Amino acid sequence: MIFGTSVSKWLVIAALVVLLWVARGVLPPFIIAGILAYVLSPVVDELEVRTGFRRALVALGVFAAVVVVVAGLGWLAGARLGAEIRDISREGPGIIEAVVDKLTGGQAIDLFGQSLSSRDLGRRLDVALRDELGTPRQAIQVITVGFELILGLILVFLSLAYMLIDGPNFFHYVLRFVPPEHRAHVEYISDEIHRVLGRYLRGQLFLIILMSSVTFLVLEWLFRLPYALWVGILTGILEIIPLIGPITAGAIACTIGFAQGGPSEAAGLAITYFVLRQVEDQLVMPLVVGRAVHVHPLVTIFAVLTGEKIAGVLGMILAVRHRGRAGGRCALARSRVRAFSAFSAFSRSRVRAFSAFARSWRRISA
Repeated sequence: MIFGTSVSKWLVIAALVVLLWVARGVLPPFIIAGILAYVLSPVVDELEVRTGFRRALVALGVFAAVVVVVAGLGWLAGARLGAEIRDISREGPGIIEAVVDKLTGGQAIDLFGQSLSSRDLGRRLDVALRDELGTPRQAIQVITVGFELILGLILVFLSLAYMLIDGPNFFHYVLRFVPPEHRAHVEYISDEIHRVLGRYLRGQLFLIILMSSVTFLVLEWLFRLPYALWVGILTGILEIIPLIGPITAGAIACTIGFAQGGPSEAAGLAITYFVLRQVEDQLVMPLVVGRAVHVHPLVTIFAVLTGEKIAGVLGMILAVRHRGRAGGRCALARSRVRAFSAFSAFSRSRVRAFSAFARSWRRISA
């Protein structure tokens, strides 16, 4: 009996894994909606307590506010962002050509056994992009991707509305499958995980918005850099990728600046990105993510000094970058350990119940 139950449990888990793998193409909208629900659910809870209105009304109000904000941002920045994306897709080969020409001084370079000038390289890139995107088949694929993005966006908003309204009900439904003697402990652990993960995600979202806005303002007003809005948004999004993301964003900005103003502008952009990173790591991260996951500023100082002793400047950067994430993971790990303890106690109680049933059955059979 116990063996059969264990096999059934693993079969259910395997079936769930297979189902998620088959449905992986439709999961991103639900994942995005889940993250947004984590960020917004404390707002809904607080407004529900203060106003005394039903959760459905409060959730719909918060959802409407989110839709208005997103629509307003799309109306204000959508046209410029679309124009910048079209321009950079059209002028990308020219930017690379200008960079190569300034780096080589107009001399030909050897690439894969062929001698190419900067103009030849730019022309070949332009022809390759036109061949790749200019065919009817590719045009149909672009239209298909556009429809999928629109449908995905609609699904994100619909899922977000349902999650904000029925999130607690769904949790209470799942809680029904937990034995009554363990429900209070499981509910406590789930609330703790939800609180810590929600704080961490809100901190990360705030950092993305802050870095996107500050970077755009600096690139737009200080450097007059082309595609400043696109580069600023990309910089904020790449913040979620440790080390590689900020370096990639800085390299893109420096490449565009090098094509526009030469080495001096590229150097100024590199210094600006370095300063912004230090301000974020030394001031913003301890205040935002540190408070969210309860990491004291002294831990930040200790992490920086220890990282410098271990690996020099690179160690300092890595230590500063990962301390907030480490604090969040430690808090989540503590919650998961408690949850695993509760699950272990629940499993032991099930095993004892099955053993008692088996002994009773043997007595009846005898």
